Amino acid sequence: MYYSIKSVLLLTWMVATLLPCRVEALDNIEIYLSGYGMASQPLSKGVSFKGRGVSGETINGDPGLGFKIGLFPHFAGGYLGIELESFGQNNSLRFPVEENGIATGKGKSGLITYSSMVNLLLRYPGRYIRPYMGIGGGLSNGILRHADIPGRLDNNTEMASAPGYQFFGGIQLVIADNWFVFGEYKYSAANYHWNQLALNFRSEYFLGGIGYLF
Repeated sequence: MYYSIKSVLLLTWMVATLLPCRVEALDNIEIYLSGYGMASQPLSKGVSFKGRGVSGETINGDPGLGFKIGLFPHFAGGYLGIELESFGQNNSLRFPVEENGIATGKGKSGLITYSSMVNLLLRYPGRYIRPYMGIGGGLSNGILRHADIPGRLDNNTEMASAPGYQFFGGIQLVIADNWFVFGEYKYSAANYHWNQLALNFRSEYFLGGIGYLF
């Protein structure tokens, strides 16, 4: 019993000692949470079917959603920070199917893209206006759904994961207390590989959202 009480007292002392340090550390970091909607313009850089390149493909992107968590330490003067970001959308893919140089039909499929990125940002930490730019990398997922591709053995839902990267720039406008709105342009890329099908996916994104500063 003596050792149990002693252990509890020791643990209580450690928590009481370390908690102010952790609170002080958070006070030295600007944190924000934001969510956004986005429009996109997919830019295909190549489709390969059964190991052969295909030309004449079209990709259309629907509106999507995303969110960000930003961290800007005060020791960097508020100029340099990192973001954790996730975003996704639905797309449609169509391309001609050929055998021995002869068109035999058209392949089509829904394509859900979902990416999780870690971003490095450089910004101007103004009181009301904060332009920024950055680069990011992480994991991107491409999910084929309702695939209808002549000559492909597997038409079920199939996911491919690949490294992804992005470049972006935008501006935050602080509007009231700790609230801000922002607009952003982003270019993102990933190369997906499924059964008998591959796509070098590229897309431009146009974002608009709202966030809260802590």
